[in-house]
Amino acid sequence: MNVINRVIRSQESTDGIFIQIFGIVLLLPAITLLCISTDTNQPATYLFSGFFISFSILLLTIGSYQKRKFYKLGNTPLTLTPSFCTIGEEFKGSIEIGKPNFNSVKEITITLWRRRKTVGDGSRNDKVWESNTITKINHVDDTTILEFSFTIPHDKKPTNKGFFSENKYFWEASFEFVESMQNIKRTWEIPVKIITSTSTMKAGITRFLRYSLSHKQ
Repeated sequence: MNVINRVIRSQESTDGIFIQIFGIVLLLPAITLLCISTDTNQPATYLFSGFFISFSILLLTIGSYQKRKFYKLGNTPLTLTPSFCTIGEEFKGSIEIGKPNFNSVKEITITLWRRRKTVGDGSRNDKVWESNTITKINHVDDTTILEFSFTIPHDKKPTNKGFFSENKYFWEASFEFVESMQNIKRTWEIPVKIITSTSTMKAGITRFLRYSLSHKQ
């Protein structure tokens, strides 16, 4: 990553891997329990270990399916230019699709989310705002590049995921389509900042100095 660009991996890239890891974690104690049940020859222990082994195999199968589904489009990295989005300024993005002549995505969705605490230690995500932007499709050798640009309005919240913040805000770019009866989605979390212009800062300092001088007199 350099100063100008930022490459962001899609959130779906690790879904299948995490499911498979969880399946392996469950499978190991299940096999141990099966060995114990063989020694003790208790039917209840056999049933208990058999349930966990079956559930572990199911998770491994689901994880494998999710990985195959993900790699239909390749890694799909999003390159952001510049490296973060500034409210009120245009940013550009390009998504590399690992398929030639790919034309299934015409729009990219930009979404602002608010994560707030619920009862207990839970949390929920609420969609605050959403808009779409048209993609420009370029076919390059065996890949397809989706290019888009977007300007986030001035009245929107920047990314805020502070630990002590009651309401956390984050932004996502995404697309979704259906192919061969499968719903395929890609989501990237994009950093959004607000930058105060130099003129605004100078005006604020001037007002502060005038206020201080008036109260001294």
